[in-house]
Amino acid sequence: MKSLLQCATVAAASIALLMTGSCSDNSNTSAADGSNAAIENIMTRTSVRTYEPGRDISADTVEMLLRAAMSAPTAVNAQPWKFIVVRNAEVRGRLAEALPNAGDKLTAAPLTVVVCGDTSKFFKPQPEYWVQDCSAATENLLLAAHATGLGAVWCGVYPDQERVKVCSEALGLDGRFIPLCVVPVGYPAGENTPKDKWKVENVETIE
Repeated sequence: MKSLLQCATVAAASIALLMTGSCSDNSNTSAADGSNAAIENIMTRTSVRTYEPGRDISADTVEMLLRAAMSAPTAVNAQPWKFIVVRNAEVRGRLAEALPNAGDKLTAAPLTVVVCGDTSKFFKPQPEYWVQDCSAATENLLLAAHATGLGAVWCGVYPDQERVKVCSEALGLDGRFIPLCVVPVGYPAGENTPKDKWKVENVETIE
């Protein structure tokens, strides 16, 4: 397991590199040799579904994850999101019962982040942009978790209206907030190997 200092260093480097665009063609750092921390973090992230029991996550680490999430781009900088951090075991249990697709993960992880759209902040001409905005934030959250030695998994809620309904009821949400996904977060148990998803046939180049 990485030390806290190592984790913090990798996380800071990853977020800084992502924000400064260090993977441009003019960079002297080669992504291929693994020396680019941001690229390495992206390539090695994987969905983690099992967690070390009884190991909590500090408030400072959670804040760092949320800061990374809120660094995501949004349409006209609307930032149409709400992040609900659920540590309470009883509430996580209610979510697990309501969302069978995420059930065992929600009860095993020490905390869950529910990423919601805030309808009061939607970009009025195109309100559905909130899905893209909150999805970008969720990916930042997953990458930050991986960079700090944590594991997480994206469990979808929206646009399945039944999942939206039961998730909202379990959390006591009013109509202002729409849950996009739930993200269990914890320290990984065992080895988790990332998948190589590169497929050249999925790329088309127009010269």
